[in-house]
Amino acid sequence: GYAFTLPLFRWLGGCRIGCYVHYPTISTDMLSRVSQREAAFNNASFIARSRVLSFGKLLYYRLFAYAYGLAGRRADVVMVNSSWTKDHIMALWQVPKRTKVVYPPCDMSGFSANALYPLPDRSTGKHQIVSVAQF
Repeated sequence: GYAFTLPLFRWLGGCRIGCYVHYPTISTDMLSRVSQREAAFNNASFIARSRVLSFGKLLYYRLFAYAYGLAGRRADVVMVNSSWTKDHIMALWQVPKRTKVVYPPCDMSGFSANALYPLPDRSTGKHQIVSVAQF
């Protein structure tokens, strides 16, 4: 989330930059929702209903995304935590040769200690659900 500090370290500090992005500050999904005037978590319904406010917000988002991309392109190596994040960073930062997915470590010992099979006794009414998702 601190991509705007990358140019400072690059130009003022003369540093080589490596960064790990968990979630982009702005995403192409956010731009799309505002462009389509869709009310969402990042686009209040009163803005989505107004052409003028939507235009202003989209202009702001595009400028912000452009600046975010300029800042992000200062990184020598970009690591992201998922293919979703990689797609957004590649679209915004445009550094495909320097961008790699590095999945976060996940302690699997809890899963192997409590095996999911055999399925629970149906008479108890208890079920185990394991959900691995982005959000």
